[in-house]
Amino acid sequence: MKKSLVRFLCLVMAALMALGCVSALAEEDDFSGKITISLYSAKGVEEAWRAVGDAYTAKHPNAEVVVDLKPQDGYADWVKAAFQGYDSALPEADIVYGNLAGSDRVDKVVNFYDYAFDESAYSDGEWADQIAFDMQNIDMVSGSWDCVSITGVQVLWFYNVDIFNEVGVKPPKTWDEFVDVCAKIEAAGYQPLAIAGDFQSFWAEQMGWLAQVYCDQTTRSQIEIYRAQEGDYCYDPDVDGKFVYDPTDPHNDDTPANVNVNTVRFWKAFLKDGTIKAGSDGMKTVWSNFAKIFPTYAGGENFFGTDANNAKTMFYQSKAAIYLSGSWFFGDYLNTMASIDAGEAVTIGDGEDAVELEGLKKFGLGTFAMPSMEGEGIEAKARTIEVATGFLSAVKKDIDHDEMVVDFLKFYTSPEGYSTFLSALIEAGGVPDGLPLVKGIELEGELGEMFSNIEYIGNCQKGLCQALARGVGDNQEALRAWYGYSSDLLTGKITVDEWAEKHQENQTKYAPEVMKASKISMNDLDNPQNEPTGN
Repeated sequence: MKKSLVRFLCLVMAALMALGCVSALAEEDDFSGKITISLYSAKGVEEAWRAVGDAYTAKHPNAEVVVDLKPQDGYADWVKAAFQGYDSALPEADIVYGNLAGSDRVDKVVNFYDYAFDESAYSDGEWADQIAFDMQNIDMVSGSWDCVSITGVQVLWFYNVDIFNEVGVKPPKTWDEFVDVCAKIEAAGYQPLAIAGDFQSFWAEQMGWLAQVYCDQTTRSQIEIYRAQEGDYCYDPDVDGKFVYDPTDPHNDDTPANVNVNTVRFWKAFLKDGTIKAGSDGMKTVWSNFAKIFPTYAGGENFFGTDANNAKTMFYQSKAAIYLSGSWFFGDYLNTMASIDAGEAVTIGDGEDAVELEGLKKFGLGTFAMPSMEGEGIEAKARTIEVATGFLSAVKKDIDHDEMVVDFLKFYTSPEGYSTFLSALIEAGGVPDGLPLVKGIELEGELGEMFSNIEYIGNCQKGLCQALARGVGDNQEALRAWYGYSSDLLTGKITVDEWAEKHQENQTKYAPEVMKASKISMNDLDNPQNEPTGN
């Protein structure tokens, strides 16, 4: 990682000089006040944000940057609570992971689209030109951009090359092959999968990712139902007038580049017409396939008591052969192997939950993409979660304060700001989440090579392909119920038909609450061509 860092910094400095961003002179001091960064903690993250804060306040001496990181465990509950209490008391926090607040953040965060095309003081152009703007999660119809994302990641499978070679198995291409590989690995005395089975995993991590990925295999054709149609308030003839559904193209339904989505049509199809079902034949195929692997090959009776730290520990101890994570795991792996070379203990987790591992042995790391399921209701090959990430939101306060926070984010997402962040992160033993989406910055060395070997297969988190995969709209009550009956299916307490019935009932029950948060009422469903009013 250190050698990679040296090469990386050379690239960054060259980019900065080309952009005229390297300067000892502070910017005009036009901002005053405190910016509080309340993200969750991870190795090197605090040092990285402090470095960015110091660099920013060197330009704006009357600004103060406070780094107040929270534990990752429970962060989602914390940030949701912060927005739920917004009307009675503004949160102290300014910069948070808005995606984990779900619909609770609606109307309570800054719309970055209002600033996207402003000239940036930290580059030679507009703010949007500093980053891969086309990869941001932007609602082009409403002109809403409330989460800044500056790394590109993919969820994929990692495997211990040494164990695969010993057992004599190869990366699977289909789900049936995956089941066969797991059976052979278990027969050789290893746990096949290192997967967490607790509620957090089902909601926001490994099992939740899988639920979305494989629901997507069954819902691709739904785009024909809920895409914007001629006469709709969100119809764009230059885009939607040319759209032709093609399930063989994983990017066919990219929004808004290839097609626009009318969410009202989706809810009408689900709640009124019955043309979209949560408990479909395809979903029964998906969950029947899940039951072939979970919990049997993921720890058996211990599966539901396994959390994220337990799963990673099993993989690094070479007790489990396959681990599900994102491309951010590359850096974690390289740092771990470097610690083993140095004879150092490896720490898994943070705070009270941290575990120190000693006596680990090095192993080779391989990857494979999501094996596709086959069977009734399966419409296309598997895609994965392949997105820009980071999801930084700014809590909306007064206009002057909002403009200062946005200016800070403009600096952070500049070559100068992000190189400062990455340098401090790596120096403190942290790892990048993914490929930088800040223009002028690239990763080289082993880390760059690992990213270059990824097979990109398309993103399932687009449109509404996975809207009914888990608890609808991330509603907590719906999620808890889904976790319960899905656990019952995997442990053989209910049949897949019973699971489908419960899933349909659960999603239907909580859908109106999710619609309300998006200002869509049941009355709006009568006229889906009109912009929803929420009345």
